[in-house]
Amino acid sequence: MTRAASGDERERGPRSGGIPPGVARRRARTASRRQRAVPEPPKLARIASDVSDENAAASAFLGNISASLPTGSGGARAFADETNGTNDADPDDPNDPDDVEGSRRNDVARGTGTSSTAQAMANSVNILLGVGLLSVPYALKQGGWAGLGVLGMLGLVTNYTGKALIRVQARGSLPDAKRGNGARRPLSSYEDIGEAAFGANGRAFITWVLYTELLGTCALFFILEGDHLSVLFDGTKYLSHSSQWWQCASAAVMIPTLWLADLSALSYVGALGAVASVSLVGVVASQLLSVDGFPFTAAPPGLESTAMLHLATLPVSFGLLAFVFAGHAVFPAIYASMAEPEEYEPMLDRTYQIVGVTCALIGGAGYAMYGDAVKDEVTLNLPAGVASTAALALIAVNPLSKFALTMDPVARGLEQTLLSSDSEILRTLKARALRTALGLGALAAAAKVPFFAVVMSLIGSFLTLTVSVIFPAACHLKVFEDELTDFEKRTDWAIMIVGGFCVVAGSASAVADLLAK
Repeated sequence: MTRAASGDERERGPRSGGIPPGVARRRARTASRRQRAVPEPPKLARIASDVSDENAAASAFLGNISASLPTGSGGARAFADETNGTNDADPDDPNDPDDVEGSRRNDVARGTGTSSTAQAMANSVNILLGVGLLSVPYALKQGGWAGLGVLGMLGLVTNYTGKALIRVQARGSLPDAKRGNGARRPLSSYEDIGEAAFGANGRAFITWVLYTELLGTCALFFILEGDHLSVLFDGTKYLSHSSQWWQCASAAVMIPTLWLADLSALSYVGALGAVASVSLVGVVASQLLSVDGFPFTAAPPGLESTAMLHLATLPVSFGLLAFVFAGHAVFPAIYASMAEPEEYEPMLDRTYQIVGVTCALIGGAGYAMYGDAVKDEVTLNLPAGVASTAALALIAVNPLSKFALTMDPVARGLEQTLLSSDSEILRTLKARALRTALGLGALAAAAKVPFFAVVMSLIGSFLTLTVSVIFPAACHLKVFEDELTDFEKRTDWAIMIVGGFCVVAGSASAVADLLAK
């Protein structure tokens, strides 16, 4: 059957050999899609190479992440019209009835950032090797050695979803309110990706999940500081205080960092956090290697109390290990910052190799060394000495460098929503008051639930698994639903279903553990 020609088509008459123009354009788009299948970053780099850029800072989380966001449009729609021998359609007209859904258009020119691939990988490793690294041995205590399998599975899945998320970012676009006239802009944040895939409701949902996760992570920073500083200064005259006291003392130093207008200065302090993570692995491994006769004639002291599987508490490890791979909120900014965006996927593979090996080493060494006696932060098991003191001190610096960077997206979002366009001085004062209130709220949450592993497991199970596993697969399936193979569709559905099971099981176990305390 053929559809009846519209009034406009009857007046103009058929073009392109009797094929109605709308059908011709759709056929051209289909042919274009078949040629490029999924719009990988290299495609965008080639498209963007012919388009002039205008530099605009785009920072997120890390002070040295910056991007150049381009202007201009065209591309896929223009190609389709040229194929039909006509160019009468406006490529920027969002009301064109023959156009695909606007948010999924790939005709928006995208520029490249200024960060090298090495810098992007350093940022990615620094994000992933955070506080989650400390709890890997405890996660193995909860799940047994089978937890290493969970770690590997989560690594593979989140690596896939990290790539799928950026493919959605590369494909989608949103209306550019500043330029107007139907102009569109590239996606620059996770919230933009949520809106491009699921509209305003998608943006609202992922914004709520992200903000809750970030606030919970800031509460974890206070718990981490309190635990480590109380151990570091234990027995020291005038400085021996409880964990809660050190949480409040840390807040006096960390909350003012929220007032900084330029967070790039903290990136240098953040380098110490990466050094701390690496040094921690060395300290724990050295404790294992110091066992007389290990590995030939003697076993680690805690090995006898380990188990292959703790089925009852295995779900707790889901959230703890998922927290290790909680970097998807920042991946869009890292991708936008890259001077060679086509290198994103290989860069992500190398990042995951480094993070996976590091986590497996510290997890296996810590669990074998301390067994069921391992604490929720493995640093608290370290014996007194110069090496452990240095590791504790460096770990204590880590939250100081990341607190403001973690809270900044929440603060900026609330400022745009709540603060009116007052004078510059009045707006600054209100912004500082709002940021201070957010910091105090995170401190109150830390004081109310001062259990590092429980808070991390709850955040990881419900929030991180949603952000890093379920939602990226859902966006990928939604945006590319007409182009994915059956295998790719089944993969996305499997990730969402298994991820949903882990969310329910992990959250229930974390809540039960919290109530038991």
